[in-house]
Amino acid sequence: RLLTSRTAPREQTVAPFLYYFPCQRWLAVEEDDGQIVRELVPVDEAFVKKDSENEGQSLATLGLEQKAKSTTYTVKVKTGDKKNAGTDANVFITLYGSKDDTGIVSLKASKINKNKFERGKVDEFTVESVDIGDLKKIKIGHDNKGNSTGWFLEWVEIDAPSLGQCLKFPCGRWLDKSEDDGAIERIIFPAELQTTEYIP
Repeated sequence: RLLTSRTAPREQTVAPFLYYFPCQRWLAVEEDDGQIVRELVPVDEAFVKKDSENEGQSLATLGLEQKAKSTTYTVKVKTGDKKNAGTDANVFITLYGSKDDTGIVSLKASKINKNKFERGKVDEFTVESVDIGDLKKIKIGHDNKGNSTGWFLEWVEIDAPSLGQCLKFPCGRWLDKSEDDGAIERIIFPAELQTTEYIP
């Protein structure tokens, strides 16, 4: 229902509020942790408008401020030891927590193997995110691009130091349009008996 008024509405003045999202990190497969997408957190204006004399100290403090607002996960991915188990496709993962999710994260640069997702190999990746709470499930898959796309995923292991937990997500299935049920992405839940807890 459209409501009209005989009196002109008063103009409201709203003070502009600025958010600062500094990065100070590489977005490159061959640099830093290999990620090409980053989730940035807002920081206090004082960290951005710093004096040139204290620039080094401000950047160090900025790094600590950003670290306090984010969580780093170590993600290990095991490709099965089966014929044609490896994949050349682009693999992605999404972590779902009790508060939020990480969004789609491309697993571009393995810390262990230059040629990632090969038969029988374990690859390790770093995933940074804002605090998503307790890990509940993950979604992992690939874009089906490349010469050899089918992939047999054995398991995913995620170490979350801020939670003091290392969780195992068993799969043991193909992510292949011509194998199993034809799915190229799967939602996997952690195996409770394989969860390791330690002091955060």
